[in-house]
Amino acid sequence: MNTRRLQKTADISSPTDIIGQKLEDALAQIEQRFLDGGTVLVSVLDVFSGLLKALENITNALREDEAEEATAELLRTGELIAALPAQQLARRERFESISQYGKSLASEVLAMEDTLRYLRAFAMTAKITGAGIADFAGFAEEIVERIQFATREVQAFAECIHSLQGLIHSANAGGEVLAVHEHAIPAIAQDLVQNANAIQTQRKTLADIADQVRELALKVQGRLASTLSSLQIGDVTRQRIEHCQAAFAISDDYLSREAAATLSAEDQDRIQMLITRLVRDQLTAIAAEFKAQCGTIVQNIGAFSNDATVLMKLQQSMLPARTDTSERSAMGFVQNSLELARDAVAGIEQSASEAARLSDSASDMVKELVESVKTIQLVRNDIQYMALNTYLRCTQLGEESRAINVVTNELRSFSTKLDEVTDRALGDLNQLNEQAIALRHGHTGDGAGTGPKLVGRIEIALSHVTQADKTLEAQVDDLCGRGQEVTIKVAAATAGLDFHQEVTAILVDCRSLAAEALSYEPDCEGLDDVLDDLSADIFRTYTMKSERDVHAAIFGWPKASEATTEPTLAPAVSDDDLFDDALF
Repeated sequence: MNTRRLQKTADISSPTDIIGQKLEDALAQIEQRFLDGGTVLVSVLDVFSGLLKALENITNALREDEAEEATAELLRTGELIAALPAQQLARRERFESISQYGKSLASEVLAMEDTLRYLRAFAMTAKITGAGIADFAGFAEEIVERIQFATREVQAFAECIHSLQGLIHSANAGGEVLAVHEHAIPAIAQDLVQNANAIQTQRKTLADIADQVRELALKVQGRLASTLSSLQIGDVTRQRIEHCQAAFAISDDYLSREAAATLSAEDQDRIQMLITRLVRDQLTAIAAEFKAQCGTIVQNIGAFSNDATVLMKLQQSMLPARTDTSERSAMGFVQNSLELARDAVAGIEQSASEAARLSDSASDMVKELVESVKTIQLVRNDIQYMALNTYLRCTQLGEESRAINVVTNELRSFSTKLDEVTDRALGDLNQLNEQAIALRHGHTGDGAGTGPKLVGRIEIALSHVTQADKTLEAQVDDLCGRGQEVTIKVAAATAGLDFHQEVTAILVDCRSLAAEALSYEPDCEGLDDVLDDLSADIFRTYTMKSERDVHAAIFGWPKASEATTEPTLAPAVSDDDLFDDALF
């Protein structure tokens, strides 16, 4: 039997017609309100899922394995930066040592030049003194030429030393970078280590927040399931109202039959009163159950509001509130430390490059200078041998060569000063070469040189941290937007599902109309035979036990076997099916 929305074409005049129209209004309200409520719940589910996805993206941005790897790399970079002052100090000391050896070599050059000037003066004196002796003039001229050759070697040596001093000055100027950064670098390295560890702490904080959100999500899912289940009251109420309409329709149909014509007017009126009483009692039960179930819905919606508030608080706790531009995230602090370190290390790297260039140039120059010194030593040997030969020849010549003998003896004796000077120069050159080699390899024993590599490490780390910070900031902004959307949707759900009072008022109004239509409290006495079929027909429309109980309280249990058959339990249905039913 189709019992939904029986349309009436006659004018509304009887109380039952008025009640029927009121029931139609209730049906329309229930259908629309519960349809809107289901739509609101779907929107809450959507935005809540988006919120959880946004939080998942944030936790993925700082996964534990990646965070540990990034932290280890930053800590290693911090250690290398912290070692820079000691390395640069050792470099400056070597610069100073090389500079001192350069100055010492310059002094040796002056000493060699003075010695050679004296030797040339002695040689010229010997040449003039022995001008009258046969073959001596050519011999003296050869000594002068050897001294002039040595002088040219010393001049070349001096120029090379001057170039070396220029390189030392240029390279040492780069070392002055440390004077600007030597106090900042330890603090930069310390901050970098601390902030790198802060990234780990932040990751753990995010993981803890994610766990809290997961727990909250489970609670929300439970409330959603409860709300979806409670939304069935809309379908249940709709069916029971239709059954009330059906009761009026069946009774009207029954009283219009020829069999009812034999009934007295009093019995017919009593039957109508019994049906009105049935509808009144059904509406009383419907209103009570509807109010109770809607109370659960409203309670769950209120809980949704609390959940949204908790989520917003969790969101705010993820990163410091950035009301002040000086407040930054852990990665923001790391980024700042790396930027400062990059600027400081770049200057130190330049100093290291100058040191390496000085080392290469000094090594090449030392080789040339050693050869020059050895050449000067050979000239000194030639002068000594030539002076000795002159002395021996003068001894054979007798008294006329005595003056020459004195001069050549002084020449031979004074040439030994070149031995002292060149020996000191060779010693300084060896020490300078050792310092230059050590300058390239550095004081820490890192033969590869950590300067350029360190700048590269900092650039890579800065790029990664900057990108990660931008990604995290974008995801946090997304989370904020979704959190606000959740708040808006929950507020809309609270308003959209707060319809129970209006619908309950309509049901109570219908019940009051039914109660007012009862001019007396009817009973079934004397109408058992007549009511058996009517009661059974109405009873067959019921789908819920509570309806049957109300019916039985008035009419008793119908005798018809098909009407009194206990209903079978409905098969289990999924949440999706329940939701579909709730949305009609």
